[in-house]
Amino acid sequence: MAKTKSAGATAWKIIVGVLVAVLIIVLLAEFGMRWFTAKQMKDQFHAAAEEDGIEVSEEPTISFGSSPLIFGVLKGEVSQLEMHTPSTLQINGNVITGQPEATIDMEGMTLSDDPVARHMVATTLIPEDYLLITFQEAIADQSGVDMLRDVVVTDITANGEQGVLDFQLGGGLATISLQPTAVDGQLHLEATESTLFGISLPEEATQSISEGLSKGMQEQFTGDLAIEDVTIEDGAVSIRVAGDNVNFQEMSQQMSQTSEAVEDPAPAS
Repeated sequence: MAKTKSAGATAWKIIVGVLVAVLIIVLLAEFGMRWFTAKQMKDQFHAAAEEDGIEVSEEPTISFGSSPLIFGVLKGEVSQLEMHTPSTLQINGNVITGQPEATIDMEGMTLSDDPVARHMVATTLIPEDYLLITFQEAIADQSGVDMLRDVVVTDITANGEQGVLDFQLGGGLATISLQPTAVDGQLHLEATESTLFGISLPEEATQSISEGLSKGMQEQFTGDLAIEDVTIEDGAVSIRVAGDNVNFQEMSQQMSQTSEAVEDPAPAS
């Protein structure tokens, strides 16, 4: 009986030892996978900034959540990815390089040449000067008259205390204050005040202007993603968007149209 117990105890110790060894190997592999993947993403972020001639002092932060990354990779997807990238924006006149600060949370991102996220939530902080230049570029592109670039919308101020965007039109000939909200996934701008030569504009004129600006802002900054929240801060606008089955190549193509336009403005007409 004693020999039987001794043999059983020895076998159990061997099994436990093997399990512990396997666990250590898996943990090391998981740690290595997370470290390597995060490093690759950080290197790509720095490479993109260097390509634009931008020196980055702040590191992006990357987390893969609580689900084991190594098992997800074996299934061909990253179960969860949380990433915060600092602003790399540089604005010189009408030329913008770099990208605004952003926080991205993705679930179920496929590992392929054409990656798709099952669900994505992204929040970006857009400075008012970036907002102004992209609006001006959109006006020039849509009208086909480049001289209108600096004539229609001449200044934008993000007023965090009142929660509005103050638009200056025509160099101060008219002003309109718009309060942005998210309604059914779309951006809605409600005019709280508007004047022309210091005189309040009729409601019909105010509504027409606000609808035009709302459409332009939706197209420029969110593409086909649904807007969940818009918050005005002093000097910037925070926009949170979300989407299901987000194709990153398609989204990149949509957003790059705006980026290319502001980085390489059309010559004056």
